[in-house]
Amino acid sequence: MKKPHGLSLVELVIVLAVLGVLLALGTGYLRSDRLAVNQAARSLAAQVTRARLEAIRRNTFVGLQFSTQGAGGYLLFEDANRDSLYDSGEPVIQRVVFGQGDWARVRLSAIEGPATLVFDPRGIPQGFAEAKVSLSNRAGTYSQEISISPQGRASLP
Repeated sequence: MKKPHGLSLVELVIVLAVLGVLLALGTGYLRSDRLAVNQAARSLAAQVTRARLEAIRRNTFVGLQFSTQGAGGYLLFEDANRDSLYDSGEPVIQRVVFGQGDWARVRLSAIEGPATLVFDPRGIPQGFAEAKVSLSNRAGTYSQEISISPQGRASLP
């Protein structure tokens, strides 16, 4: 007598269990840590362009200041006294703090070069050298680097 073709119930349960384990592992790899770091890096690169455009639009000096305190972050501000630093009385255009809210899985891990970039009313960087800003996930297992040229242009690798 011939054996019927197909899977038995036990074989089907084993296949589903193996697929479930593979799916759980794959989801962990594609989880939002990598996506959050990549999205934060793209957002930071866009903020460099925004600082230039805000300086031109407002016809004043506008700066972008990076910080590694805590999980890190950055501040887009109007440099009213033109000292290339954020002072407590100056208007803040946008403040981004990593490690909380939408950016809870991201931290600003390192800054190579100047921590402040200031654009004059014509959109030209003032006394700025090249900088590299590194963002990573909380565990430090994945990172993304943003390069900012002396001309004030941000790029991702």
